[in-house]
Amino acid sequence: MIVPDANLLIYAYDTTSPHHTKARTWWEGMLSGDEPVGVPWVVVLAFTRLVTHPSVCAAPMTIRQARKRVALWFDQPHVRLIAPTQETLFLFFEFLEAAELGGNLSTDALIASHAFENGAVVHTNDRDFDRFPRVKWTNPIGM
Repeated sequence: MIVPDANLLIYAYDTTSPHHTKARTWWEGMLSGDEPVGVPWVVVLAFTRLVTHPSVCAAPMTIRQARKRVALWFDQPHVRLIAPTQETLFLFFEFLEAAELGGNLSTDALIASHAFENGAVVHTNDRDFDRFPRVKWTNPIGM
C-alpha cells in the first residue's frame, strides 16, 4: 500500500507548480494502477485546504472542484480512506517524541503513523519523513 502526502497531490492538480507534470503523471499512474492506495483524512483535509486557497494556488479550485477530484480518487476500487485508530494516536506521539519536534511536523507524524500502522510506504516530496526512522518513504517525482 502507498500513502500519498498532500504535497504530491497538490502538485498533481496545481498546473502552476514546477512539479506539476511529474506529480500528475505519478498520481494518474497510482489511480489507474492496482496497488492499494490509502489516503488519510488529514491528507484530504490538507489537499482541500490548500488547493482552494488563493494564497497557495494561482488558480485555486472551488470547493465543488476539489470535492469532485477527491471523489474520483475514491471511485477507484484500490483507493480507500484511512481513519485514525487508537494505535494511530500512540504512534503519532511516538514519532513526534523520537523526532523531538512538534509544530509543523505534526501532520507528517500523523501521515507516518497511518503508513506504519498499515505497512505502507509514504509517497512524498518532503524529506521530513527521514525523521521517522521506522517509516518507509519514497519520493516518486525525484525532486
